[in-house]
Amino acid sequence: MATTVETRPEWLPDEYEHVVVTREEVWTALDRDARRLFGLTADEFLAIYRDPPEKYHGDPVFRSLTYLAYLIAEPTET
Repeated sequence: MATTVETRPEWLPDEYEHVVVTREEVWTALDRDARRLFGLTADEFLAIYRDPPEKYHGDPVFRSLTYLAYLIAEPTET
């Protein structure tokens, strides 16, 4: 006997919608917001987001953009 699977977890609000975005859409958003907030291109932001200059340490706006950068950055070797 098959079990019915709920596609939306119960704890999510009714207006929850699963959204899929492309890498290009994330890149565009990062480029737009990095330029607007810091005067940096997406490439420049990606170059510094893992080890930002001192002036960005603890900046919540900078940190919020790192989530976008993480989605599109190349993996680092550890």
